[in-house]
Amino acid sequence: MVKQLKSTIVSTFIATSLLSGAAMAMSVTELQDTNGDGVISAAEITAAREAAKAEKLAQFDTDGNGELSRNERRAMKDARYNAMLVDFDADGDGELSRDERRAAKDARRAAVEAQLDVNGDGEVSAEEAAGMEQVKAEGGKKRGKKRGA
Repeated sequence: MVKQLKSTIVSTFIATSLLSGAAMAMSVTELQDTNGDGVISAAEITAAREAAKAEKLAQFDTDGNGELSRNERRAMKDARYNAMLVDFDADGDGELSRDERRAAKDARRAAVEAQLDVNGDGEVSAEEAAGMEQVKAEGGKKRGKKRGA
């Protein structure tokens, strides 16, 4: 029960954090256990997010000012949507239905969970989820939100 609950919490956070904001890429942020300790730490997640954000900035900052303007953010959002159409528009109608969006979200969630499952046993253990949970807690503090225990 606890393992399932933690998996649900991690899945929900992953979906929320990776599907929102200007740093979201169509592909899942590449998470790696760079120090070889068997888990992906909060520092490794933060570094991967920053790298993905820098990559998106380099790709869409067409005026080179180091920030994304409204038009540049729109271009990024349009590119993301078009990539989702290619991968998830199952009926080929040029629109993403609720089910197709859910399939995209589920695919990204599964990809992140597979990366967090460093030992490859098919389960995201509490130890493997700890880094993501720490990032979640730190994100709430940065936005001034109170997080319950």
